[in-house]
Amino acid sequence: MKIRLTIAATALSFPAWAEPSSPNPTPTLPEPAPAPARAAAAPRRQSLAASPVTRGGPETKEAQSSWQTEFHGYFRVPFRVGLGSRAAPRAVDEGKQSEADTADVAPGQSRTTLHAPIIPDGQYLSWQSTSHNRSDWAELFFGIGNAWAKATVGLQGYNFTDASFNDPQTQYGIGQAFVTITPDLGYENLRLSLKVGASQDRYGAAGRYDAGEYDTYLFGRTHVIGETLRAEYDLSEEWTLWLEEGLGGKRPDPSSFNNARFTMLAHGHVGLNRGRDLQFSSHLLYSWAQEEDRPYDVSKQATQYASSVVDFSDGKLWVAGADVRVDLGAWGYLYGGYSHIGAKNALVVGRALEVLHASGGGEYQLGVVDNYFGPGCRAAFDDPVEAGGPTERKGGLAGPGPVPAPIGCSAGTGAVDSVLGQYEFSLTNFLQQQEEGGQKFWGEGADLKLVLYGMLSKVKSDYRPTDKAIWGPTDGITKVKYGADLQYHATPSLTAALRFDRLQPNSEVPEQSFAVLSPRLVFSSNWVTREQLTFQYSRYLYNRRECVGAVSPADFSRLRSTGSALCVQPPPAATPPDGFGINSEVQDGDLRSAPTLRPDLNVFKIEATFWW
Repeated sequence: MKIRLTIAATALSFPAWAEPSSPNPTPTLPEPAPAPARAAAAPRRQSLAASPVTRGGPETKEAQSSWQTEFHGYFRVPFRVGLGSRAAPRAVDEGKQSEADTADVAPGQSRTTLHAPIIPDGQYLSWQSTSHNRSDWAELFFGIGNAWAKATVGLQGYNFTDASFNDPQTQYGIGQAFVTITPDLGYENLRLSLKVGASQDRYGAAGRYDAGEYDTYLFGRTHVIGETLRAEYDLSEEWTLWLEEGLGGKRPDPSSFNNARFTMLAHGHVGLNRGRDLQFSSHLLYSWAQEEDRPYDVSKQATQYASSVVDFSDGKLWVAGADVRVDLGAWGYLYGGYSHIGAKNALVVGRALEVLHASGGGEYQLGVVDNYFGPGCRAAFDDPVEAGGPTERKGGLAGPGPVPAPIGCSAGTGAVDSVLGQYEFSLTNFLQQQEEGGQKFWGEGADLKLVLYGMLSKVKSDYRPTDKAIWGPTDGITKVKYGADLQYHATPSLTAALRFDRLQPNSEVPEQSFAVLSPRLVFSSNWVTREQLTFQYSRYLYNRRECVGAVSPADFSRLRSTGSALCVQPPPAATPPDGFGINSEVQDGDLRSAPTLRPDLNVFKIEATFWW
């Protein structure tokens, strides 16, 4: 039985705009996991009950047999090592470091040093992120369900403790838990799905099966507890119209140094699919914060002992745009999209929405504010007391140093307009489909594959620095990055590949640009399989590796001086405990920081990945 379109439109009129989110979380993988076996369709019922269960009694045998368990997962385990050169003893104390400093080496020390990579693209939540040398990651999803209902629990984390150290902040534990209801509505061309709980929805992934070569989302990935409702209606045998909406909330990190507040997120999406060959979709995601001040001591005024902004306006952060993905047959696959990020007082907007390498508005330096608009404001010192005593702040705003700075700061108002594209071409697929009656190539054989990708972002910001050579301007700048990945699948067990990325973070400061070239060998057990073992070398190429005559931008922000913006920059939120730009100012003061102020030229990696 089919339902008429007019009835469907009346019954399902809710906000529109986005790419479909999978009911089940899927890891970032080169190809999709096979669909799990489903139990036979359960008998039709008039309610959304998960199974025919008697009240006060055990489930029937029919109900028990309909439940199926699932276990899916993915992990990435890289061994990465960067090559450096030992600095002179006083180089770090003075906030400067250069190749000339390596002359003073103590007896028994090597000039060459080995350490965890000190690289500008090593932070995932940074516009400078690439996929050359990503850190470790694992996620496990357990599910149980039938044709009507399914429960899913996800475990996630990184920094594997046996080969590293125990850091509870990297072990997320139960990161997601949600229930998905897919009722039988009695119409073959109308489908409905309701998801409730803590889950992630993804919109604007550039890849055919994953998040794309930059592993980010043009419109956003949600991080809330709430609901997501999706409806699909088959207009014909080829075309399907779908709509999706969601609502949820995010609790912020309660640290007194965190500007973010409790944040709400509402989003709507609409799309039109022609099978799996073509998809048009549009998206609108809106997050906002309107919580009271969170004082260090609830018995005192919020301005006392404040280490984050107080008496601040309600914040807003939103994303809107559209995208298209096309299977071009013999000519490959193409994705293209445009998004507009708008922000007003987003300094207090939490990490409910992650978009284009930025998580939320101003939660620490991980959000849109520090990644695009400029250094985020903090509470200003007004009445400093004697050393060792408390410091009272009365609601002012200051730059990134511990005292009001003349360089200014961003309160989180601005906009980012971005375009993202990715194109994939397979030579074997092209040749095979040129033949009469040729079939699509699914990877079972030798192949030469090329992936081209790029992203451009135009920034408008409230940040107006008085000295542009300290942090660099942001208002009106253009950020561009692009690259290519060439892969030769020679045998079932061996792939030789070469990847190149060029990044230009600031069109007004070309000295900040850099590139990465990474040849690699990939070993596997078959043409199409679940595992990969990668051996890679990366060469980093900097327009200017060090800021000559100025304090290193990787040193304490309060020590920055004129000229500190005129070289490659660390991420706004450096990766603890030893990433490029990390120091005691941005992590616990009793932790050792990065071993060098100078980014690496050479990085080696051995990596294992597996999905199931």
